[in-house]
Amino acid sequence: MKSVSTGYLPLAAIALVAATGCIPLSANSPIIVEHLQIVSAGHTGCLPKANEVSNVTMNLDGSGWWNATCNGRVFLCSAVGSTNGSESFSCAPVAQ
Repeated sequence: MKSVSTGYLPLAAIALVAATGCIPLSANSPIIVEHLQIVSAGHTGCLPKANEVSNVTMNLDGSGWWNATCNGRVFLCSAVGSTNGSESFSCAPVAQ
């Protein structure tokens, strides 16, 4: 996996804030979708806004997965969080 620093809150932090009720966030929240579009971009070869994000699942430990669709190609992406707050992201074309 490739480690990516995006300057945004890690998925675990976003999920934790949402779970505590501090701000109402869902997996389809614009802040989460934008974050996932950005981290998917380097893997899909498309600019962030060209990545359509769907099927988002996130966990409090910073792990999660989603689909990024670009130019008719669907990618399965995943995130894994670590105890030091960093995250690793990976995307691959969905198996046919």
